[in-house]
Amino acid sequence: MSLCSACRSISVPTITRELPLDNLPPWLWELRERPNKPRGMVHLDDARQLIASASAGCSCCDLIAYAVLQDINATVRAGSTAAGQSLSGQGECDVQQLQLRLAHQPIYLQTNYDPVKPSFPEDDQPGSWHIRGLKAFVPVDQGAVVGRIRLYASSESQAGSSCNIIGRPPLSSSDAPEAFCLIQRWMSACLAKHQLCRESLCGAVIDQSKPPILPSRVIYVGKVGDTPAVRLLETHGERGRYVALSHCWGSPDHRTLMTTQSSLADYLVSIAWDALPTTYQHAITATQRLGFEYIWIDSLCIIQDSHADWLSESHRMGDIYQHSDLTIAASHAADCSQPCFFSRPAPARTVELPDAYSHDQTKESIYASVLASDYVAISPESGPLASRAWATQEWLLSRRMIFYTEGSLVWSCKTISQRETGASFHSTARNPRWKNLVEKYSARQLTKQTDRLIALEGVRREMAKKRNDDTYCFGLWKNSMPDQLLWFCLQPGERHKCELDLPSWTWASTVHGVRFLNLKGAKNTCPSFRFDEDVKTLTIKSVVKRLPKLTRRTHLEGPWISTLFVDVSHSIVSDDLQFSIEAEAGRHIGWCLFDEVDTHDSNVFGIQLMRNVERLQGSDGKRTRLYTESMLLVRRDNDSEGDNVYKRVGVGSICTTEPWFKDCVLQSICIQ
Repeated sequence: MSLCSACRSISVPTITRELPLDNLPPWLWELRERPNKPRGMVHLDDARQLIASASAGCSCCDLIAYAVLQDINATVRAGSTAAGQSLSGQGECDVQQLQLRLAHQPIYLQTNYDPVKPSFPEDDQPGSWHIRGLKAFVPVDQGAVVGRIRLYASSESQAGSSCNIIGRPPLSSSDAPEAFCLIQRWMSACLAKHQLCRESLCGAVIDQSKPPILPSRVIYVGKVGDTPAVRLLETHGERGRYVALSHCWGSPDHRTLMTTQSSLADYLVSIAWDALPTTYQHAITATQRLGFEYIWIDSLCIIQDSHADWLSESHRMGDIYQHSDLTIAASHAADCSQPCFFSRPAPARTVELPDAYSHDQTKESIYASVLASDYVAISPESGPLASRAWATQEWLLSRRMIFYTEGSLVWSCKTISQRETGASFHSTARNPRWKNLVEKYSARQLTKQTDRLIALEGVRREMAKKRNDDTYCFGLWKNSMPDQLLWFCLQPGERHKCELDLPSWTWASTVHGVRFLNLKGAKNTCPSFRFDEDVKTLTIKSVVKRLPKLTRRTHLEGPWISTLFVDVSHSIVSDDLQFSIEAEAGRHIGWCLFDEVDTHDSNVFGIQLMRNVERLQGSDGKRTRLYTESMLLVRRDNDSEGDNVYKRVGVGSICTTEPWFKDCVLQSICIQ
């Protein structure tokens, strides 16, 4: 390995110097807007030297050029260029194009640092830089291109132990000794420092001074260092620290090992190691290596052919995950025959930067590599487990999780999420807002459609502890109506496939994913809601009006057209479900999103639920009021007595300069 003089000068002191704002080129002015002062260094004075320096053997210039090319081609190639491939392997055309575009201006290395961000799991060191990497701004004929470089150091080195460099080297494998050491460091730091991680979802403090009461049954794995001696254990209210497993069962063709009434007695004596599927073997190995004696695995700890036992234990599942010290998630295992410990690909090309901590004459190294381009392999939310509906509450209720993905370990607790390399990770799985939860959960898969609501029961019970005066209404909360009623289907809801007898107004009556309308600024127009659980009806005090002509949604133009069609959270709604509402002379005044195909006709009514009023200024300077009225779309239920009994068929909105419902009389409307 050789380095040019510019790359040999890269060190902690040089990359933490403040960049002079007055001398920055125009394409670097974005750095002025950052909360932290921009720090870094000038790399090469002339960017046109980059390719020549790389060709002459400078491995760091080669890395910068590779990072730039990876960034340029990210959308085109979609990561088809493997990390670690040499620059010449990129193809002469790519390098030549880059060479032709390079400008006679300096290359800037800008430091990605945040002294306020915690150095988890290490103890924070006062005055540390917390450097994660560099951005290489390489000038071209028009502006600049950017290459992203990751920096890391050994935790035993001065750069690492001081927390100036907080990136860590990637692990050689998920079951390497250093992998379990890292998990233990994560756990110890979380237990010692994170107040939020001592609380349940409802905010109750969990006493960590003594072990929790064990679930009704757990798998005993043996003492640390012993050969795993696996058996099912009935706990009878004993206490102990345990791990829980979140995993995919797989298709019926790959059905996992299960406890049944006939196998229960045998499993209480012993479970043969060779009988355990790979996912279970790896999870048990991790449990024992981390110092635990017990793990809870749903298929083994619940008697699967006993409906009474399944019903009893499923209601306790929320507490099981919430009180476990750790949940192991087999993120990328599609069924139990697949591993937690995946084989790792060859590591990304790495460049050693010697003498990087030279300000005190210490000769140590930091290391530079490109950022991983295969996000799917390192993201828990890209694996098969993220499509399993039951995993929603398992992830939300677990206070600490370790995700075994194909390419990385990922730690996620209620305070912080982090990859094995030290890179932060944004976890959407911990968003406890009910509408966000339903949007994520509803699109996930269930083996049994009868579990549509019970797979959220653990979360529901925790939420109810915070909602003392609220009522749970088949997947919705009464005090959060009417906005929780304004959900829409991303594809035909196929209610005929729902095996539960649920009312039409709940999202749970459909079998696919739903989203909620963006109702920013809208106000409730309904004086009251009455929920009758016995007959599964919702009675709304509101106004109702028959919709005018409906036409399939087409390209429209008009002064208010930007408000006509809803922002559907960047979702793609099936074209067959989208319709426009027409007033006289074919004037478009609103839109409809139906739950099913072919439910639109002349008998569709709108029930006003919410209204938003804006004052807009027209081209003539006059201010106009614009009324956006959000509606529940319904049709009269011919099987019920009374004119005011309806069933839901969708949602919609009407946008006009006069209130569309202004001549309607307030009445009690029953929806089944």
